[in-house]
Amino acid sequence: MNVIMFIIRVLKLLSMHGNYVVLALIIMLLGSAPVGGSTAKIAAGAPVYLGESNLDISAALNGCHTIGWWQEGANTSAPPQKNITIYEINTVSDKIYHFNITPDIYTGYTGSWYCMDKKPREVVFEVFEPQIDIRVWDLDHNQDVSGKSVPVSTKITYRVDTNLYPALMALYRPSVNPSDSFYTVTLLNPLGRTVSTIYTGNDGNPKTQILSFEKQPFITVSPYYWNNGKDWDHTARSRFGETLYPAGTYTFTINQDLNSMQGSYNKSSLMNFTGTMMKSASVTLTRDSAPAVTQQDTQPVVTTVPPVTQSPPQTGVATSIPTSSPLPVKTTYTPLPAWIGLAGIIIAGLIVLSKNQ
Repeated sequence: MNVIMFIIRVLKLLSMHGNYVVLALIIMLLGSAPVGGSTAKIAAGAPVYLGESNLDISAALNGCHTIGWWQEGANTSAPPQKNITIYEINTVSDKIYHFNITPDIYTGYTGSWYCMDKKPREVVFEVFEPQIDIRVWDLDHNQDVSGKSVPVSTKITYRVDTNLYPALMALYRPSVNPSDSFYTVTLLNPLGRTVSTIYTGNDGNPKTQILSFEKQPFITVSPYYWNNGKDWDHTARSRFGETLYPAGTYTFTINQDLNSMQGSYNKSSLMNFTGTMMKSASVTLTRDSAPAVTQQDTQPVVTTVPPVTQSPPQTGVATSIPTSSPLPVKTTYTPLPAWIGLAGIIIAGLIVLSKNQ
């Protein structure tokens, strides 16, 4: 509402100052802005899910008034096991733009619902019970590690398996756009705090990127993998050397609320949210253990040297020169008696005196 009031004030200000060109440009930009998408409008034959509310099924009905359900494999030329009149012939109803897949009515009747007004039978929509699952996936070994412990250096991601992915496909929901994701994924660290960003390396490293955790994935395939999980460095440290991601248990939780489905489940007898509305999975990251120190063997190493066979001397043949030089022998000196040193000093003194005379 504040944004709208701001735009109105800007338009008034521009018009007062005669800036009609700028005013026209703004109006053109506003007119060309994309309209909000919606998962509520469905195409003919689209999958719909127990609990969805306010669906626009007008295109799917294509003039049909009554829909019918047969068990899979049954003869559709026979009367249906269940039928529902959406609105009477020759009447106008707003119900087709606000249709509910009420759990109390459609539970037990999943599968194709056909138009009863036309032949051959055409599928109006297919009803499914929502299913959703999340796992912690080891990218290094391509395996599920939910509920397990892995080294902190292991590359992990979250994996989502669900039958709800067609609800974000334009083939079945023509008005959908990327802002219409109805999934929410959270990640809690061992301290119970939400992880909102992931580091690809140590903080302060020029090559490190700080990426937002993907909390609203746009899922159009199953299984779906969080793409940035492979880039998450669990050993990353802050500029002060502190561990950004402490060792311990990390928990991923996914919730989905396609077209107010959770409210519909709350009002019905279907209260099982696990596996339909939400699911959690955990993994414990453990610090890599230091390599074990191998104890050195203190026993002396005995080297066996093969005996040298001496060749008998040959007459008239010179003895060969050895390839290695003999070890030098250390020379020792015997000190002279003290009186000899003293006599030498006296004689040297007399010689000096005689020359001076």
